[in-house]
Amino acid sequence: MRTLLLAVAMVMVAGASALALHRQGPAQPDTSAITPATVDLGRAIFHGKGTCFACHGQRLEGSQIAPTLLTHAWRDAKNGEFAAIYRVATHGVPSTLMVAYPGGISATEAMAVASYVWSVGKGKAKP
Repeated sequence: MRTLLLAVAMVMVAGASALALHRQGPAQPDTSAITPATVDLGRAIFHGKGTCFACHGQRLEGSQIAPTLLTHAWRDAKNGEFAAIYRVATHGVPSTLMVAYPGGISATEAMAVASYVWSVGKGKAKP
C-alpha cells in the first residue's frame, strides 16, 4: 500500500510539472534570432489561421475595432517590445475583442506572429 501511494504521488508531481511546462509555451527568443522564415510564417498565420488581419487590417494599419500594429504609441504591448507583443497574443487584452491565441493558434504559432508584428513595427519587414 505504501509503495502504491508513493507511486501515485510521483505521478501527480510529474503531471503537475508537465502541466506547468505546457502552460509556459516555448521560450521567447532573442530578437536577433528572428529569421526571415519565422517572419514569413508569422505573416502567413496573421493573414490566415490566426485571423489577425480581420481586426488589425491587411497591412497592420488597424481599424475602428483594433489598433494599428505599425509604429505607434503602444497601449497594451508596451513600447512594441517583442515580449509584450507575444504576451498580448497569448493572453489577450481584457475588455477588448483581443483574445488569447486568436484563431486557435498554438504558442509556437503565437511566437511566429509576434516575430512578424515586431519585425514590421521595427521596420525590419514589410506587412
